[in-house]
This record gives sequence, C-alpha cells and structure tokens, in this order.
Amino acid sequence: MNLILSLLRLSLTNPTNAGRVLVGLRLAPGTAFSAFALVIIAAVLLMFSLSGFQGVMLLPGFAPLSPWSLTAIMGGGTLGLCVCIWLISRAFSQSGRLADGLLVFAWVQLLQTLLLIVQTALMVISVNIAGLVGLFATVLIFWILFGLMNAWLELESMLKAALCFVLGLVALSLGGAFLLVFFGFAPGQVTL
Repeated sequence: MNLILSLLRLSLTNPTNAGRVLVGLRLAPGTAFSAFALVIIAAVLLMFSLSGFQGVMLLPGFAPLSPWSLTAIMGGGTLGLCVCIWLISRAFSQSGRLADGLLVFAWVQLLQTLLLIVQTALMVISVNIAGLVGLFATVLIFWILFGLMNAWLELESMLKAALCFVLGLVALSLGGAFLLVFFGFAPGQVTL
C-alpha cells in the first residue's frame, strides 16, 4: 500500500520519477500483463456499476456496449496503443521493455478510474464543478502519461514522449482502419 501511495504522490508531483519507480519494479511480462488486465476489468466493472448495470455508450449515436465488448475495446485499444508507441520509440533509438509499458498504461488507467470515482462523487454536489475538475484532470493525466512514458522509453524529453504518443495514435488508427477494410467494411464506412 505504501508503494501505491508514494506512486500516487510522485505521479502528481514528478511523473518521470514515478515512471522510474514503475520501470524499476522490473516485473515479469506475465505479471505486468496480469496487472494491465486486472485494471482494465476493474475500470469496466466500475463503468457498468455507475451506469446502473446497463450498456455503456462510449460515444453519442452508437449502440450501448456490453461488458465483454467494452473490455475488448478498452483492453485491445490500450494494448495496441502501447505496442504502437513501443515500436515508434525504436525510431528514436530508445530502449524500454514492453512489459514496463503495460505497467505504465495500467497505472494511467488506475489513475483514470480514481478520477472517475472523484468526478462521480462531485456530480452529487455540482455538475459544473465535476466538469471543471474533469477538464483540469484531463490535462493532468496527459502530463502524467508523458512523464511516465519519458521514464519508460528513456526519451529524456516529455516532448518526445508526446510525439511518440501522437504517432502511436496515428499508427493505431491507420492499423485499425486497414483491419476493418480487410474484414469487409467498405472504405466509406471506416473513419480515422
């Protein structure tokens, strides 16, 4: 418990050092993947419990998703993003284990889950306050993510970490679009 509390404090004050602590754990790939899967499942369970155990709509206009679909989308998307970022970092001749990246993204997902709990509690008081906290927390989460990525990939620059993240998103979008076309969707149905 002390490790989690110190990681939380470090993530808020110095995310690069928090990333060094996470990377320093040197977890086995199976353990890192288990932590990643556990955090994704916990986030999905929390989302479903907050929605009254109804289907969760990720975007307006789309059908509500079942717990299995949401777990597959969140887990697969985050795993794909982690792999894309890890591969793109090789262009910068950087090192970093994929298992450490899974741990970094598991930690970020845990922070987002805690944020969701705080926002839900604040919605009881005021929706406007919850919205402002959510806006501030989104910026904070990206700052933490870039610091963690900086330590994971040993980039020595949060700007490079942000670039790797953006390029990872582009690669994931393009890869997903090609997969959808490969599985029979018309190019007009696939939007990046």
